[in-house]
Amino acid sequence: MAKAGRGADQYMLRLPDGLRDRIKAYSERMGTSINSEIVRVLEREFPEQWPIDDRLDELAKMLDILSAGRGDPRLDTFIDRFKETVDGIVSGRVTGVDAETRESVRELWQAYRSRESEAAYEEAQDAQMDYTEEELEAFDLTGNHEKYAVPPPKRPTPMKDSFYLMDILPRGPLSEMAEKLSKCDTEGAAEIVRNIPKSEIEKRLKFQDLSVFEQDRLRRDPNEDAPEANYDPFKLTE
Repeated sequence: MAKAGRGADQYMLRLPDGLRDRIKAYSERMGTSINSEIVRVLEREFPEQWPIDDRLDELAKMLDILSAGRGDPRLDTFIDRFKETVDGIVSGRVTGVDAETRESVRELWQAYRSRESEAAYEEAQDAQMDYTEEELEAFDLTGNHEKYAVPPPKRPTPMKDSFYLMDILPRGPLSEMAEKLSKCDTEGAAEIVRNIPKSEIEKRLKFQDLSVFEQDRLRRDPNEDAPEANYDPFKLTE
């Protein structure tokens, strides 16, 4: 997303009463600015359109990188531009394409995306990267990306939380904690948590923040010493 700086187009924006304060409170909580939050949302909702001639001209200029081999980093840029162009033709973002051509491209692209389900999933995840965690949670609940000055309380998700704890805490200490809690020994359970090395917890948290595909890649990468499909490189010795 392009950032607006000095010399950028300016517009006197009239906001309804209270909206500026709500945006200000949210942006401060997120460590951003009022302007950046407004621009971020507007850029997402009003994307720039591309004339078909301009997009094809850009792709044509990049075709020479195909002969450079897979190791050339420009190849990834070419692939990204190609996918952007096809997506733009299908969505209408690329202008100057007749309806019949657009429909043909749509059908071919849909077939490709269905065959590349993993790639489609990752692209969908990337498309959500511009949203904050609160926006995504709001979307799951209401279908909209509302933002509030005061954050809503976290929804209780017992099953998800239980599995999360099982991923973060080693099974040995976790079972010991359960035993302590069954005897109402909360202090004993807390002591077990305090004795788990913080560095190990941090590594596990970072691992859990990765996408499913990245976790799988780490487990399959020989350089990570994780050849087994069910191997978790951050499990403590128990």
